[in-house]
Amino acid sequence: MAKTKELFKDVRDKIVDLHKAGMGYQTIAKQLGEKLTTVGAIIRKWKKHKITVNLPRSLAPCKISPCGVSMIMRT
Repeated sequence: MAKTKELFKDVRDKIVDLHKAGMGYQTIAKQLGEKLTTVGAIIRKWKKHKITVNLPRSLAPCKISPCGVSMIMRT
């Protein structure tokens, strides 16, 4: 799958506001022209974190564990 662009904050806020007003996922998706899965993902994220801004991505994991580093330093 190709990476798609992230939605603007005002669009995500609009989705959450419409959900708070009692509208369903399908109705919101049709009204704003977004995919149903996108609307669902934004609302789930809002329910879990109570924010609509983009969260920072996790960094790449270390290639050597802390235990491995200490073992290398000892030898």
